[in-house]
Amino acid sequence: MQPAAVIAGLKGIREPTIRRKVLAEALAQGDPSAWVDALAHVLARAIGSADGDARAAVDTLAHAVGDAALGYDARQTLYAAARRHGHSALARLFLDASPATATDEEVARQMSPERPLRPRGRPLSLGERKSLARTHARDFILLLVRDPHPDVVAVLLENPHLTEDDVVRMAALRPTVPTALLTIADHARWSTRYAVRRALVLNPWTPLHMAVRLATTLRPRDLEALAADATAPIAVRQHAAELLVAGRRRAAAVS
Repeated sequence: MQPAAVIAGLKGIREPTIRRKVLAEALAQGDPSAWVDALAHVLARAIGSADGDARAAVDTLAHAVGDAALGYDARQTLYAAARRHGHSALARLFLDASPATATDEEVARQMSPERPLRPRGRPLSLGERKSLARTHARDFILLLVRDPHPDVVAVLLENPHLTEDDVVRMAALRPTVPTALLTIADHARWSTRYAVRRALVLNPWTPLHMAVRLATTLRPRDLEALAADATAPIAVRQHAAELLVAGRRRAAAVS
């Protein structure tokens, strides 16, 4: 199936995880050159116009590139094709290695098996905190969103009483554990929320490859702010700037 047909068919799939899997499988099997040209076109449409279908496809792409259905060899082939065709912003999406965003000592400190919920409270074991993460009580949830342990985060994300504002706080937490942020970024429900993705992009503890992928889904106004943010990693700022250029070229071409 041609890339354009696959991309068009994504909007008919309601479940985000299935959409991502379908796109990942198609990327792994299709012609890399055809795919990178089609995806670069969709990226430019998403940023250079108010095209909701293109924006939804880019949201799916940001996660599909990390799906297990798209193996290492396929990602490398697509990366090389994107570079060869001059789509450097698109090429970054296929990279999955990141420099460390926290030292081993910082991670070890945040991963402590015992942690109090309140400054002067009794230290709770990891098992106790995971159990509390299933609570319906808002006062406990508001305390637990500050817990950086990935196991607590994973349980809390499944709590039906969790709100989007809660997850934004979790995504913006610093210092934290990079793996915990990846857990949020990969979550089928919460990763679809724009405010959550934006918070992850702005968090310096988010692994670079994920920050780049999620930055691709931001709206032009947020991309402009990101490109000018001196505190953001250089690669993320450059990525935002290149996306804006591609969007402006697209807008100029159709005006």
